[in-house]
Amino acid sequence: MTHATTFIISVIASVCTAAAATAPLVTFQSQCVCHNNHGKDRWSVKTDPSLPPTNANAIQAVTPSVIFSWPGPSVHLTQSSKRIAAENKWYALTGRVVGMKVEADGDVHIALQDATGNKPGSVVVEVPAKPKWCPIRKVLFGLTKTKFPFGVRATKALKVNQAPVITVTGKAFFDLGHAPKDQSNRRTDLAGYAAWEIHPVMQVTM
Repeated sequence: MTHATTFIISVIASVCTAAAATAPLVTFQSQCVCHNNHGKDRWSVKTDPSLPPTNANAIQAVTPSVIFSWPGPSVHLTQSSKRIAAENKWYALTGRVVGMKVEADGDVHIALQDATGNKPGSVVVEVPAKPKWCPIRKVLFGLTKTKFPFGVRATKALKVNQAPVITVTGKAFFDLGHAPKDQSNRRTDLAGYAAWEIHPVMQVTM
């Protein structure tokens, strides 16, 4: 690594640190109440309030490795795109919890891998900070020893007590903000993660 490369990396790190320091403080008052949280980029899609179909046959059971094997969307997406056809399909995703965090938009992020652990691919599922999702958030925060209130300017990792296997039900969502320019199904910020998510989660079972 050259001195110039080192300098560029240092500058980028300093800018990111400064940006995080000046970002508004988001307060998680409880499992369900956030103050000053701010969402963006396809926000109406991310907070789609549609309920799961009553016909169980309309919900496809999948695992994280299956979603990881999906191609990217067949149509070009932008940050103002409404839900495309592929994002209106319902899935029941079963996997082992391998990570949890919260972000400044108030969402709870859960990372899932195959319960067996012998196939590649992780998937992020997200739960918004709105009253409709309060029961689900209580279940998920119950997997941690999180103490309230706490503040977040960017993200905060949560320590999961165990590594339970859960099933989340919701619509597919392509996370354009973390996908490569060719919109293939790989996150650019997390190696081994799909860009497809379940977002928002509308049901969780243990």
